[in-house]
Amino acid sequence: MTMKEKSTIYYLVWGKVVGRREKKDGHYENFLFKSGRWVEDEGHVIMDHLMGFDPSEPEDSPYRIGNGSVLFEMEEISEGTAVSLINQQILQILKEEWKNKFKAKKEEWDKNPGWPAKLVETWFTLNGEKYTIKPEDIGLTSDGWDQGFMESIQGEIEKDLKSYGATDVYNLGFLD
Repeated sequence: MTMKEKSTIYYLVWGKVVGRREKKDGHYENFLFKSGRWVEDEGHVIMDHLMGFDPSEPEDSPYRIGNGSVLFEMEEISEGTAVSLINQQILQILKEEWKNKFKAKKEEWDKNPGWPAKLVETWFTLNGEKYTIKPEDIGLTSDGWDQGFMESIQGEIEKDLKSYGATDVYNLGFLD
């Protein structure tokens, strides 16, 4: 009995970059997850690591191909681990983006706050995993006025989440 070959393999390169190798029509395509999106591995990072290719070694060096230190800079990971790492990267990107995106709106809100709120959260599913965003996650406090501000921007947060593939987005909050 032979084992079925995986059509998709996930890797973690340098302990932080998620890679994906897919077999399609008899050949392999390699991708890296960068800036919240899958991009083609044009620099051949995955293939170089599989071969142990070290471009820093001189061309005539016996350590240029099959270099053990390069081989161990990449490890195969499960799809579940890859999804979790990808989701964390997406959420980090969005949280930083929201802090900057809503800074001016928050300054205006503070001059003339609209309403206080409580228990404000945004729940969603991203790549099959459930998450919650709270005011503190985007640089706000848990006081009623900051929660009211988050409630006022939840529609924009939802739109951004959906642009990264989030589903089942629920915006919660109560007037205080």
